[in-house]
Amino acid sequence: MDTLLGVAAVFITPDWNALLKLIPVVLFVLFVAWFALTARKWATLGPSRRAPARIQPITPASVHMPGGSLAPIIVALGAGALFAGLILGGVWIAVGVAALVVSLLVWLREAVRDYRHLEPAGRLPAVIPTPSEPPPGVHMPGPSTRPFLGALGAGVLFGGLVFGGWVLVLAVIFFVWTLLGWLVDFTAEYRKIEEADHTGHLENIPDRRLPLRALQMFAVVFIVLGAFQLGILPPAGPATAGGPGASGGPGGSGAPGASGAGGPGGPPPGALTIVAKNIEYDQKTLEVDAGKPFTIFFENQDPASVPHDIDLHSADGSQLIKDQPTINGGTSQAYQYDALQPGTYQYICSVHSVPPMTGTLTVK
Repeated sequence: MDTLLGVAAVFITPDWNALLKLIPVVLFVLFVAWFALTARKWATLGPSRRAPARIQPITPASVHMPGGSLAPIIVALGAGALFAGLILGGVWIAVGVAALVVSLLVWLREAVRDYRHLEPAGRLPAVIPTPSEPPPGVHMPGPSTRPFLGALGAGVLFGGLVFGGWVLVLAVIFFVWTLLGWLVDFTAEYRKIEEADHTGHLENIPDRRLPLRALQMFAVVFIVLGAFQLGILPPAGPATAGGPGASGGPGGSGAPGASGAGGPGGPPPGALTIVAKNIEYDQKTLEVDAGKPFTIFFENQDPASVPHDIDLHSADGSQLIKDQPTINGGTSQAYQYDALQPGTYQYICSVHSVPPMTGTLTVK
């Protein structure tokens, strides 16, 4: 029974730190399996709608098509070696850089060789006519703004992850909107390809221009939500006597142990003090004595719509205690901590996990 319980415990309560360390290995195995499957599909690929065997396409006249090349794959492997060196550190960084440089030189050598084999241009006419359409047998898809919008949506999404709140919600909506537009264009192009199977002529979908009105509407909404989240809107009016946050009134925070900005509450004797302002801790390093409980008095001086807290993590990133209560801007909170063993710890804001909202706690 003890043996069965020991085996079951591995699956019921696994060592999460060990599993996290295995994530890169699992991703590498999945990548190798995907790459092998893709290579197999490519090797056995054939235009099933035209013939059971692969048909070698004939390049139209006046169109130069370079032969197959392994240079892009080699450069991708060189870039992978560079990223692996950045992870392993030490001499492996130099090895990764050298691998990337060598792969780029291989690609450059192949490009120069291909350029030298191009046929020299003859005598050009005084006026070169602009071709109205591609040569027969060549399909050129029309210009599209979808890649630009997709990149813009990804950038906005990462910005939303930094600011959080409703800005993040709108960033996700904007990113999904860009992807859906791209999907609509891709579906329209695929339908044109299906029609070409019957008509023998492949037509382009209409050119897609930038949706300027939609982008302007998103920009306005982003500005308004950002102003609300930063406390710029609505403008703060003068505090009335006896009102919340005013002198003599109750504190701005109803959480136990918290005190409103400007209220009578202050840091307890012997407490460490951290102030958050402009989404940044004013103290990035703290020291406490080992074996003694301690208190951190946290004051949030950001606008009321910007919440913060202080969570304590060990050196490996695991959280030591449950989440501390989050306080809004203009309030303060005294966080109580039990005695810690000597070592180095990290305190971080769970709402804004960015370098300005992190710090190091040294226990001696």
